[in-house]
Amino acid sequence: MADTELKRRKLRNARRRATGLLALFAVIYVLATHYGHLHASLAWVAAFSEAAMVGALADWYAVVALFRHPLGLKRLPHTAIIPRKKDRIADNLGEFIQGEFFSNERIIHVIDNVDPAMRAAHWLRNADNAERVAAWLRNGLRNAGGLLNENEVRTYLQRSVSRHVLSTDLAALTGRILASLTRSGRHQEVLDLLLRYGAGQLKRPELQQSLNDIFAEKLPFYFQRLKHWVGTKGGEFTARTLADLLEEVEQNPDHPLRQHFEDWLQEFILKLQTDPDYRWRLEQLTQKLAQHPALYRYVDNVWREWRDAAFADLNAEHSRLEAFLSKQISRFGEVLEHDEAMREWVNQRIREQAPKWADRYRHRLSQFIAEKMKEWNESELVEKLELNIGTELQYIRINGAIVGGLVGLIIHAVSRYL
Repeated sequence: MADTELKRRKLRNARRRATGLLALFAVIYVLATHYGHLHASLAWVAAFSEAAMVGALADWYAVVALFRHPLGLKRLPHTAIIPRKKDRIADNLGEFIQGEFFSNERIIHVIDNVDPAMRAAHWLRNADNAERVAAWLRNGLRNAGGLLNENEVRTYLQRSVSRHVLSTDLAALTGRILASLTRSGRHQEVLDLLLRYGAGQLKRPELQQSLNDIFAEKLPFYFQRLKHWVGTKGGEFTARTLADLLEEVEQNPDHPLRQHFEDWLQEFILKLQTDPDYRWRLEQLTQKLAQHPALYRYVDNVWREWRDAAFADLNAEHSRLEAFLSKQISRFGEVLEHDEAMREWVNQRIREQAPKWADRYRHRLSQFIAEKMKEWNESELVEKLELNIGTELQYIRINGAIVGGLVGLIIHAVSRYL
């Protein structure tokens, strides 16, 4: 509003100057004509002021005729040109801007001169700009997160995980993993870990006591002393014996049980890859796993933990994600600035895509400009144009008066010396 009022004030002042100059030349003409007998030079002054009035009036008519009917005379031809031709001017202006400012050749020329990749690199490497972009991305993620439908997200994740589980060939995958382990000898390392873990568990007093209790309760001994011994020593003896055996197998690379394990594993791998019964069992297991409520609960828990952690960070005063994004954006700007091949690749992609986007939206831009101008009524259009170019048009009136006066002097001189 302040800018519009300033333009109105400038336009009023320019009109007063132009009209005042016309009035001044009229007064000078009257005085010079009335007192022309007093001095010969006044004839030249009268000729100048007379022609200046004609020039000023002619340019006043021309300027006014652009926007309205001079003196309100609507029958005058070729007046109020802009209001009467508003729609045609709007169409022509839209086509002009479309053709001159958004032609493919001009767009490519601008891209080549601007070098957008280098400008982007300089802008992104600046820490303040990188932080600004990171903050914008953070706010965008936070706002987008608030729009998520919790039930839809959970359902989508559950279906996606189930679909991936069902699409997994568990038999082939297990066979490939085990085959890879056996080729590199890592299966023996896995066996050692299992043996070590098993022996450690069997040596635990809690486990040994649990075995004692199970033996005392389940084994059908009828002699009380034997049942008491089994209940106090049987489980412990069994656990220690098994632990010793596992340690023996672990410490002896050539133990017969290792070879039995090797033979069993090779047979198992072969069956996984060739035995239809094994594959069918694993497919049934896969289907049960994909539909098991425990899987859905696990997916829900993972989603909630990730969501809560993400929202907590996005709403924190010092967001780690924002700091990470800011650092990576600035680093990308530095890499782009020093990598000429990458910059050329970016610029080439822009050269290829910008004309396509221009072709797609050029006509819409022209149509938008034309329709916007057509929406304005005549008075609104006249006001907008006068506020923006009316001040300069008033100087045409002033220039017309001066040029007219000079022409009047020339005509007066010629008529005098003919």
